[in-house]
Amino acid sequence: MQTISNLKRNNTLREFIKAILLLVGFSFYISVSDIYLYLPPMLGLLFIFYMQTSRENRWVVSISIVACLIFFEYDHDERAGILPLIFVFTNWLVVKRLRLLFEENIFFVFIYVPLIYAVYFFVLYLLGMFAGGISSNLEPIFISYVFYEACLGIVYEKIKYQI
Repeated sequence: MQTISNLKRNNTLREFIKAILLLVGFSFYISVSDIYLYLPPMLGLLFIFYMQTSRENRWVVSISIVACLIFFEYDHDERAGILPLIFVFTNWLVVKRLRLLFEENIFFVFIYVPLIYAVYFFVLYLLGMFAGGISSNLEPIFISYVFYEACLGIVYEKIKYQI
């Protein structure tokens, strides 16, 4: 009986360490991506992580992903809380429905990543339209961001299935 509780404690400790490393790594990456504008914001890759952690019910890492999203929004002077809501609703409304209709496919990453960006910019546009004065300028660099993140997501999915 004591070994089972010891295993749960070790697993929870590992989850907390992963969550802290994710927070530190993402905050460092966001700081670097503010300096070098050609680095993508990694929202698509965070969504892929969120899909995996919500499917496996890993709440500690899911909460750290939400904290990363709120940090991203504060760093870019956006309204905090929009991205976590978009992640939850997109995962609930789109991803789970696609998994019911089709089997899990690696190439759905090319659907998920652009979908996150499209929904996020649409919500920002709507909030700016009703709150007044937000200028969302979609430049061609965002297309490259989506492509880079989708490719990174596919690499992550392939590595995940091989390990």
